[in-house]
Amino acid sequence: MTVAILAAGDFPKRGGRAWEILASASAVVCCDSAADAYRRRMKREPDVVIGDCDSVRGKFKNVVKVSRQDNNDLEKAASWCMENGFRNPVVLGATGRRDDHSIGNVFRALDLGLEVVTNFGRFVPLEGRKAFRVHKGAAISIFATDSATRMMSSGLEWPLEGVKFNNLYCATLNRATARRVILETDRRVYVYIAE
Repeated sequence: MTVAILAAGDFPKRGGRAWEILASASAVVCCDSAADAYRRRMKREPDVVIGDCDSVRGKFKNVVKVSRQDNNDLEKAASWCMENGFRNPVVLGATGRRDDHSIGNVFRALDLGLEVVTNFGRFVPLEGRKAFRVHKGAAISIFATDSATRMMSSGLEWPLEGVKFNNLYCATLNRATARRVILETDRRVYVYIAE
């Protein structure tokens, strides 16, 4: 059972992984104006619309208006999912349109431990050890927000052992040398895998 949170960035492209997740989701929670796009593109009604509702154009049945501005609509939607028993929703539409929103959404989702799937790849939160199935040559980047992060890797062109995460870009632009990449970290990081 996959629950999708649809933000108001770039709408998932037909045929891509994000589209498949959206089309098959057991529930769709839309952030504000994403509800209008979802209705228009998918010819369906969202299960819930959440946000301050300042940009929603249509009328929807299940609207949860949250006027507080101390967090963004993505966080409001994620909180609603957790409070209503929907664990580990996948975030779609989090990037595109505005760079500042894209960066804010991706790192807010990281704080919440949520996967973000875009039209170009996916951001997967990781803490501990995990094996990823990828195609050989896949672009892989690691984003660590804690400079004390230490990592080990297998299956990458440039191994991560000894990388000092002094800046967010320190482990970006890597490449898979095998179809299975193993990563291990002592702090939460975001793993980006291009599709």
